[in-house]
Amino acid sequence: MPNDQFIFIADLHLSPSETVKIDVFLRFLERCSQKGSHLFILGDLFDYWVGDDDIENPLHQHVLPALHELTYKGATLSMMRGNRDFLISKKLSDLTNACILPDPYVIDLHGQRTLLSHGDQWCTDDEEYQAIRSVVRTDKWARDFLTLPIPERHDRAKSYRQKSDASKKNKGLEIMDVSVKTVESAFKTYNCQRIIHGHTHRHAHHEHLIDAQIRERFVLSDWNEEGQALTFTEAGYSDQFFT
Repeated sequence: MPNDQFIFIADLHLSPSETVKIDVFLRFLERCSQKGSHLFILGDLFDYWVGDDDIENPLHQHVLPALHELTYKGATLSMMRGNRDFLISKKLSDLTNACILPDPYVIDLHGQRTLLSHGDQWCTDDEEYQAIRSVVRTDKWARDFLTLPIPERHDRAKSYRQKSDASKKNKGLEIMDVSVKTVESAFKTYNCQRIIHGHTHRHAHHEHLIDAQIRERFVLSDWNEEGQALTFTEAGYSDQFFT
């Protein structure tokens, strides 16, 4: 790929009430809006997404034009669906000039075969979550949900979030993390030297010994009081934090 700078973020969980976080994100986009930058949003840009027909939502009216401005100024934008905004579809792509990536997805990152993912499918020890995921990711569930009136979809999305948060309180942290065995299997399946993912909110740089080779795994942070971006150039990588 011709881009000089690859920038990775995930798990912003933007919602109308978090105006400071939205402002941090918009200022971050201004810094990325240049030719030669390729921004990857690896899922959960929004706290929830009830369908592309909810485009008049004030939050979306605030954020989507800024994403379009990013691409208009010459940057490249790629987005991946997360567990909270997995209903993102073609209309968002059309409005922002973003490429919607499948999950997982392999890129050549300055000569290194790199696997990108939101990461939730690798939390295989959390059997309850995986059972729910297998239902809501079906075409039938999506069709049924998208036929509901938009206000009802918002109510249901908020209810799902509350139930999910309550369920997490009864689970150990290790259960909600990615399975090391599953991740190492992904390294082999996709024959990659590096993995970058989000979802777990456990910002880290891991090393895995696989077939006598050290492979790297970068876990992106969620955005709260500050934002985090992982940036790669030909000179190497750096973590950047934004307040």
